[in-house]
Amino acid sequence: MSAPSWRSAVRARLAAFVGEPTSPQPLGVLRIGVAALLLIQAWSLSESLPELLSNRGWVPWSVSEALASPAVPRVDAVVAALAPLGISQVAGLQGLAFVYVVALLGLLLGLHTRVSAVVAWVIHTVLLNSISFFSYGVETFAHISLFYCVVMPVGTAFSLDMRAGRLSGAPSALATLSLRVLQLHLSLIYLSTGLEKLLGPVWRDGTAIWEVLMQPQYGQFDFAWLAAVPWLVKLSTWGTLAVEVGYAFCIWPRRTRGLWVALTLGMHLGIAVMMGLWMFSGMMAVLTFAAFGWPLLHEAMVTRVRAAVLLPFHSGSAR
Repeated sequence: MSAPSWRSAVRARLAAFVGEPTSPQPLGVLRIGVAALLLIQAWSLSESLPELLSNRGWVPWSVSEALASPAVPRVDAVVAALAPLGISQVAGLQGLAFVYVVALLGLLLGLHTRVSAVVAWVIHTVLLNSISFFSYGVETFAHISLFYCVVMPVGTAFSLDMRAGRLSGAPSALATLSLRVLQLHLSLIYLSTGLEKLLGPVWRDGTAIWEVLMQPQYGQFDFAWLAAVPWLVKLSTWGTLAVEVGYAFCIWPRRTRGLWVALTLGMHLGIAVMMGLWMFSGMMAVLTFAAFGWPLLHEAMVTRVRAAVLLPFHSGSAR
């Protein structure tokens, strides 16, 4: 193949990879999963709202302000803006939380999806900048996911907007481009995380899982018995490295995609059960399932339905 034709073939394949119209269903799955998880989180934290956000909570505003970004509003600014209207601090915080939950419900149902996503993302930005002392990985990925819901056509599948005719669920190039961005982002996240773990000696010698499970804040059960089976600890530690580093390479080929989706979901289930990080594991599982798992599952379901429909026809023809 000559150089010009080789370059043309690569350009054509790349253009098809990022721009050939595909179904927006994975983006709808992303929207529903993210909104559902954040609603569960909001419900679980509802009784702790004053302690998390008020000036007399666990971390006073004078302390949390030092950890916050000065370029992003905080809840104290919202409370101060509402004070001239006669709205107390408690009422202001409750109102902010109420609007956030309503926006998440709109996002979950796909009702005025773009507006709901923008409102949820903006309020989440304010909340995240106000409680950075308590935030960990799940908050970062939730924030990224909400931003994706703002800029991606997540309302074009499984939504009330589509049912009402406000949005079309037809395959589109924008859906394909959005899905590729999500897939590439996840690949970079897992690869960089795995490579960073490789730099740590406890990951290379296979004892990292043991050290994590022995920490009181993470160990949900008594794992002291693992001391008698060191090979299992090493297998779990190196298996985690293999899943994370191999994600970027094995999640794309069709032959290994299903296996790596299953391994990744299994890894996050293990993290949730053994370390108690249910929200973090759930968020990462939603991202992987939406980006890579749903297309495989949907294709398998379509194939099975077609086989079930065509089987009686073929059987009748044979008779």
